[in-house]
Amino acid sequence: MKLKQQSRVLKGKAVASLTCAVEAFNSPHDTGRVTRVLLHLQHAFEMLLKAALVQTGEKNVLDRGTGRSIGFDKCVRLAMGNNIIKLEDADAGALRAIDAIRDDEQHWFNVVPEQILYLHARAGVTLFDDVLQRVFADRLATYLPTRVLPVSVDPPRDLALVLDAEYSQIRALLQPGRRAGHEARARIRTLLAMEAHVEPDTRVSNKDVTRVERGVRSGDSREHVFPRLEDIATTVDGQD
Repeated sequence: MKLKQQSRVLKGKAVASLTCAVEAFNSPHDTGRVTRVLLHLQHAFEMLLKAALVQTGEKNVLDRGTGRSIGFDKCVRLAMGNNIIKLEDADAGALRAIDAIRDDEQHWFNVVPEQILYLHARAGVTLFDDVLQRVFADRLATYLPTRVLPVSVDPPRDLALVLDAEYSQIRALLQPGRRAGHEARARIRTLLAMEAHVEPDTRVSNKDVTRVERGVRSGDSREHVFPRLEDIATTVDGQD
C-alpha cells in the first residue's frame, strides 16, 4: 500500500511506541514498569489513529482554530465514524479506559493490579493489529513476534472475579487501624477509570473517589458502588 507521507511517519511512531509498551510489559524490572506500559500504549494508539485518519482522507486531524493536532478523545470519535477504520463501541471503550488509567498514572497516582494491566495491554495489542490490517493491510507480526505478551504465572481470570478481588482488597485497606487509605484511593481510581469502557465522558475526580470510599466504608456491594462496571464484566472477555 502506498502511504501518504504524514501517515507513514505517524504509523512509524505508533509501531515504535507499541514496541516500547511491549518491552516494558515484559520487563523483569518493576520500577516504573506500569507507567511505561500505559504511557507508550496510549501514545501508540494516538499515533496509529492519526495515521489511519490521515491515510483515509480525514481533514480534521489538525484543529482549524489552533493549528495543532487533535487530542486522543477526538481521534477516537473520528475513528468511530470512519468507514474504513470502523472503530466499534467496545474498541473505543477499551481505548478510553487505557487513556483514563494512563491519565491518573501520569498526572497523579493510582494502583493498577497486574491482571487489569494484562487485560488492557492484551486488548491493546489485539486492537492495534486489527486497525493495522483494516487500514494499512499490514500485520503486527511484521514488527513483533506473535508471543508479544507472555503466558503469565498468574493468568487472567474472569473479569468479574478480578473486580471482586480488587474490591475486597480496597475494603480491607479501608478497615479501621490500617492507615492505608492512600493505597485504597489509588486502587479506586483505577476502577473508576475502567468505567470509560462504557461511559465516554469518564473523568476520574477526587469527588468520585471520595464517593466510592464512603460506599465501601458503609459496606455497599461492588455492584452498587460501581454499577457501570457490570456492563463490561460480561463483554470484555473474548473482546481483547
